[in-house]
Order: sequence, then structure tokens, then C-alpha cells
Amino acid sequence: MRLYHLVLTALLAATPGMQEATALPRIPHLTDAPRPHLTEIQKVEKLIAFVSSMEGATFIRNGSKHSCAEAAQHLQAKWQKHKADVKTAEEFIEKLASKSGMSGEDYLIQFSDGHTETAAVVLTRALREMEQQ
Repeated sequence: MRLYHLVLTALLAATPGMQEATALPRIPHLTDAPRPHLTEIQKVEKLIAFVSSMEGATFIRNGSKHSCAEAAQHLQAKWQKHKADVKTAEEFIEKLASKSGMSGEDYLIQFSDGHTETAAVVLTRALREMEQQ
């Protein structure tokens, strides 16, 4: 989910029969409002949603290929099971979303253009972008 901030610098009010529109004053407290910060739980949930929404990509876990929707379900299940042991989105990536707990193999994401990256790299990049917004 992407949040947008709307800034109104002038609001024009016109009524039928008026010759000109009137500019209303700027409202500083609305335009200067800080961006809301995501909690660590919200960041993890957004990372899982990000995986689910990756069109054309294939998630590779223990040598088996899975859709990104299936991968997101797997990550959601791991998150629910181990949520108490994970305090940050970075820990989620490191401890749960990067490699198999059974085999220790890295999770891979193969993109539609054929290139492959580790899930750790892809999710860390997504987290950094999320935190900059």
C-alpha cells in the first residue's frame, strides 16, 4: 500500500454569477504534517504483501518452484509461528524470509526476465524503499 500526501496550496471558491474565483489561505498545519511512520509489524506485513504481489516472479525454496502467492502464504505462516522471536522487519528478513529453517538453503526469487536474486537482497531493497517513502 502506498500512501500519498495531498498538499493544497490554494483552494478556489466560485459561485454562480461571480466574476472571479477567490483564493483561500494556505493551511500550514496540513501541508507541513510529518509522514506517518510504520511500525515494525506493519513493515513485515507490507513485505509479505510485496512478495504476494510480485507478478511474473517465481519463488524457489529448497529447490522447488512456487508462485509468489504461495511464497507469501509460507512467509505468513513462518511469521505467525515465530512472531514473538522477531522484533524488527530486518530480523524478519534475516531469520525467517531469507532461507529455509530446515535445509539452511537461501530462498531465491527468479524474475520474469530470467535473472535470480536471493530473497534477502530483494526484501532488504524493498524494506529500504519502504522506509524512504
